[in-house]
Amino acid sequence: MIFNIIFFFILKIIFFEKNLFAQEKFEGMIVSIDKEIITTYDLSQRIKLALKSLNLEDSISNRDSVRERMLELLILEKIKKIEAKKNDISHTDEELINFTSNIYNFSKDDFNGFKSFLESEGFDIDILLDQMSSELLWKKFLQKTIASKIIISEQEIQDSFDERTKNKGKYEFDYNEVLFMNDSPGNWEKSEKKMKEFLKLLDKGITFENLSKKFNEIYTMESQNSRWVIEDNIDNKTKELLKKMKAGEILSFQDTDGYKIMKLNKKRFYGSNNIMFSFIKLSAQDESSLKEIKKNEIECSMITETLKNNVELMKFENIMFEEMNKIFKENLEALEEGEMTNVLKKEPEFMRLKLCKKQVDNKSAISKIDIEKIIYTQKFNQMANTLISNLRKNTNIKFFNK
Repeated sequence: MIFNIIFFFILKIIFFEKNLFAQEKFEGMIVSIDKEIITTYDLSQRIKLALKSLNLEDSISNRDSVRERMLELLILEKIKKIEAKKNDISHTDEELINFTSNIYNFSKDDFNGFKSFLESEGFDIDILLDQMSSELLWKKFLQKTIASKIIISEQEIQDSFDERTKNKGKYEFDYNEVLFMNDSPGNWEKSEKKMKEFLKLLDKGITFENLSKKFNEIYTMESQNSRWVIEDNIDNKTKELLKKMKAGEILSFQDTDGYKIMKLNKKRFYGSNNIMFSFIKLSAQDESSLKEIKKNEIECSMITETLKNNVELMKFENIMFEEMNKIFKENLEALEEGEMTNVLKKEPEFMRLKLCKKQVDNKSAISKIDIEKIIYTQKFNQMANTLISNLRKNTNIKFFNK
């Protein structure tokens, strides 16, 4: 009898421990998407990963600030996986490890070391690999379903090439943007809430670039390395705001179907990075000496000279626009050949600039092959974003306890 009692308690302890582990891994359902489910454990692990990648403390307030976005990402991942599997898309374990190693920047031969590190930090490797699997399946699915549908005509390439090579005072911008889409037309409440959460995280000192990777609802191909966008390819509202912004500035506003936050990194006139300038710099310790000099007194054949009133002359030949400092860029770009600036203040001296020659460096000019790649990327991204948006709207999603 004593033996039976002991045996009963041993079984109870084993069952209880197993049940505890299952409960820890499961806890409770939050969302079901067709036959896929998301549990509180899934969400907790994803929040933990997000906070770690953003260098944020794992606190209640920080968890609350990313919770909704992480849940939405989990929903999108399940939708991607479902759609990929419907189309018989799969991957091997080796492909998954290679893909994960590229994303997390570790050697594919040291996967066990990466796994051990995650486990020592309290992360569930299965949750991470499930995320990577969804993204890999989606990537393969897009290549299979979208790539073959993109058609680019010779006329389209020529038109874009002609437009880009005009090089007549059009702006291009290097900027990041995050778009928070409305769940339905006219429903601004949730998108505004997500935007405010993003801005709160920015206030905590996280870089815009790191945050945008976690929160952006716009699909971007991995191969899209350059962020320079010519103004013709930007909607009017965004373009006009970018023109008024200063480098480094962050702006949020209500867009057509959601809220947008964007950061301007740099702006320039299209093609200016391919332009070489030859110019003369006049410098002096006092402003009056430079004011007395007429532009026709300065010849572009001059190289280095000391003029009256100790004005120093120096000629610069074929300097690339991107290699010049800010004051040279801003003033030379506005001059026509033969023109001279007014007196400029640049500590510890005053100076004037005369533009001698401005010419395009054809060696670095954009080619038609480059144009074709740009058009392909734009079309691919647009079709991918439209596809996931439509799938999100048409998928049967059920929320529990909400």
